[in-house]
Amino acid sequence: MIKWPDDLISAIARRRSVIFLGAGASMTSVNAAGIRPPSWKQFLEDGIARCTGSKTEMKRLLKNGDYLSCCQIIKYKLDHDWVPLVEEKFLTPQFLPNDLHKAIFSLDSSIVLTPNFDKIFDNYASAQNHNLLKVKKYYDDDIPRVLRGGGSQRLILKIHGCIDTPDKLIFTREDYADIRNKHAGFYKSIDALVLTHTFLFIGCGMNDPDLSLVLEQYARSFGVAPPQYVALGGKVTAEYRRMLSNNYNLKVIEYSTAHDHKELLDSVQELVNLVEVERGRLAVSTLW
Repeated sequence: MIKWPDDLISAIARRRSVIFLGAGASMTSVNAAGIRPPSWKQFLEDGIARCTGSKTEMKRLLKNGDYLSCCQIIKYKLDHDWVPLVEEKFLTPQFLPNDLHKAIFSLDSSIVLTPNFDKIFDNYASAQNHNLLKVKKYYDDDIPRVLRGGGSQRLILKIHGCIDTPDKLIFTREDYADIRNKHAGFYKSIDALVLTHTFLFIGCGMNDPDLSLVLEQYARSFGVAPPQYVALGGKVTAEYRRMLSNNYNLKVIEYSTAHDHKELLDSVQELVNLVEVERGRLAVSTLW
């Protein structure tokens, strides 16, 4: 079981945290037919299979781990068939929320950031929160206002867009370049959150180029700032921990990946309990 840091528990309890929900958090979701969402690699493999003509370049990029460039070529080749592919893989299957989604929702963080453009977590949270939940995308012009929030408001910020508007998804190398230039104000909002909130990254690695850039700037600009946290499955070497700490000011929370990451689920459920106890203590002391 994960031993959660006291400062992280306190930040979540005071709603001064941001839960960053990566694609890994959805990997145990299924639809009515028992099908799971595709991994990034699996999606690209399926996309390559749909393409006509030579596939050598795409396969080489995929093998070398250059997923953004590989995706760019697939999008070029499929042209008008690109959007139907994305919808087929992420919208049509109607994946259901899993227990990890439910536990994360129970943390009652005021802000959840996610690069996921599926709606698994969104739909579950909307059903629970009714009209109190706002779901915003990187291109919405009222993000500064909704980030101010309110006593009962909860926000899901979809930093790569949503499957509802597939033409605006951040999916390829070209997309990343466009968002950095066209939506610079959005990154100022993320900068503000990184500076003022404690982040907990769940279900993700550090392969998002824009997020890496934001965290690098934070770590370099504020060398003595409190750390952010990332939950990583499997064994993490001391050298990798040091790299994440030095470059991103990230502290690793390690857990076992056995039995579909059961330790992570059990630990997040325990974190819910710890946060509730801390909120009770804060309510008595009024030291919010």
